Amino acid sequence: MFPHALFHGGLATGGIDMTADFAPLFVGFWVLFSLCVLALAVAIGVHDTREAQQKTAGVTTEPISFPKAA
Repeated sequence: MFPHALFHGGLATGGIDMTADFAPLFVGFWVLFSLCVLALAVAIGVHDTREAQQKTAGVTTEPISFPKAA
């Protein structure tokens, strides 16, 4: 009946473009999130490498101890 009322009723045409205003903030969040994930992956890799090196160091054979001669 009133099709123009559906499209223009209550909506301001001179609104603020929120995507343009907050785009640097959103990009910064994604960059920070990506760096955090990368840092977590590096920390896990370093931890696993150190743990593996400690396990291999513990497997080495000890020097043979000979019984004392009379």
